Amino acid sequence: MKTTLLLTFLFIFSFISIAQKCIVSGEIKGLKNDTLSIMFLPLKQGETPIIDQVVCVNGKMYYEVNLLAPLTHLVRISSKKWYSSFSVNTYPFNFEMTDINLFINSGDKINFKAEPDSNGIYLQAFGNKLNEQRNELLTKLYPLHKKLNSDCFKYVENKKLRDSLQTNKDIGFIEKIIAQSNTQTIDFIVKHPNWEISAEVLMGLPTDSCYKYFPILSEKVKSSFFGKYASDILYSLKNGDIAPHFSLPNQNGKTVTLEEFKGRYVVVEFWGSWCGWCIKDIPKMKQYFNKYKNEATFVSIACRDNEANWGKAIAKNEMTWTTLLNNDDELTKNYGIEGYPTKIIIDKNGIVVGKYLGEGRDFYTELDRLFKN
Repeated sequence: MKTTLLLTFLFIFSFISIAQKCIVSGEIKGLKNDTLSIMFLPLKQGETPIIDQVVCVNGKMYYEVNLLAPLTHLVRISSKKWYSSFSVNTYPFNFEMTDINLFINSGDKINFKAEPDSNGIYLQAFGNKLNEQRNELLTKLYPLHKKLNSDCFKYVENKKLRDSLQTNKDIGFIEKIIAQSNTQTIDFIVKHPNWEISAEVLMGLPTDSCYKYFPILSEKVKSSFFGKYASDILYSLKNGDIAPHFSLPNQNGKTVTLEEFKGRYVVVEFWGSWCGWCIKDIPKMKQYFNKYKNEATFVSIACRDNEANWGKAIAKNEMTWTTLLNNDDELTKNYGIEGYPTKIIIDKNGIVVGKYLGEGRDFYTELDRLFKN
């Protein structure tokens, strides 16, 4: 009997281990030989990302990984070459499709085809429903993303030339493309309310569109991973709510609570040292901290980080405001954190008056409006 139970346990353990093993392979047109960065980001707070390098030979790459958690992961594959091409400051806009992003689950064998050029990367990925559903939308959006990236480059050049008339025209062109992209995404969601990927792409739309189109999703999609995630984000924290309590350690191990800042405006940023967009945004955050540190307390809360990487990022980027470390999934749910960075503005009475995803200009514009006097 004991022998049978032991064999059964070993079989189950072996099966789970095998089930968590995943493969990512792909062809990258025109790349030839290069060393790429690859990250597996678990889509659950508290789980640690896997970050590694993979060699691409003659445009082909192959990577095996044992996922540490049986969860959906975002896979991000990037190249120094791609990064350098899109490293210019396009604030308040962002480039699109500048690296390879796809989804993977335990046991998946994902294969992709990518075609990088000077204005973005065309991607098609296969091996699970999420990626295959998203392929249709990526095909529709790619021409718009190429145009957006091209116009962002023009916008940067005209800013350097101090050509304000042309810069304003560039802004108009870019905002028009973003609006077209949002329309295409909405059309996709309306066409496919029973696809789980519709819940995922929904959350990339402006907040008012998220609230408008979430109800059309099928009940099956609403109860899926991304559906529940969207619901948690949309119906958790909103403007006018009392900011949820937090009690987290700073770099010196001292516990810091939100209540300590009562009577002051508080800017809370959720970020991570592993998050490229967060790092890119630090210089702007530093500028606004120096500008408004007398009017508000700035607090950066690192998520999905370990203490060593967190400390190195703080030192390297000279983050002199309050920095805290969080490994509590409940806190990010309470704050409705959809992605990184996310910034929350809390007023003197502890009420949320603003919530902003990404590093767009609306957050900084609101700080200027609040504190201009």
